[in-house]
Amino acid sequence: MTSSAVNSVPRHLTGTASAATNLLRDLGFALGPVLVGAVALSTAGNALGSALTGSTLPSGELEAARATAQAGGPIAVNSLPTGAPGSAAQPLALEALGQGFAQAFVVISVAALVAALLSWFGLRGVGAHAGHDDHDTSTTTAYPVTRTLR
Repeated sequence: MTSSAVNSVPRHLTGTASAATNLLRDLGFALGPVLVGAVALSTAGNALGSALTGSTLPSGELEAARATAQAGGPIAVNSLPTGAPGSAAQPLALEALGQGFAQAFVVISVAALVAALLSWFGLRGVGAHAGHDDHDTSTTTAYPVTRTLR
C-alpha cells in the first residue's frame, strides 16, 4: 500500500505520501481493535440481557448469571466453570458474543468499503501525473558546484 501511495504522487511528495500511509496504518492498528471490541461487547451485552430476560433458567441460576453479567459482561458469563452458579447461562452468553462479533464485522466491512471508495475517488487521475514533477529536485544541490580547469 505504501508503494502505491508513493508511486501515485510527484517525486518531491513521496516522503509525505509514505508518512501519511504509515500514520493511517498505525492509527488503524491502534483504534481498530478498540472499536471492534466496543461494538462487539456492547452488542453482546445487550443481547445477553435480552436473552436472560426471556430465559427459562431456574431462579438461582438466572440471578447468578445476571450478577455475573452485570459485573463482567458476557465474557465473564461464558467463562464460568461448569457447575458454578450462573453457568447454565453459558450457551446464552456464547450466542450473545456471536451476535456481537457478527455486528462488529458488519461495521468493519462498511468502514472498509467507505475507505476503499474514498481512496478510489481521491486517487482518480493521480497516477497520470506521477513522476512528472513541476519542480524536479533530483539534479539540484544546496550549494553551487564549481569545477577547476587545469
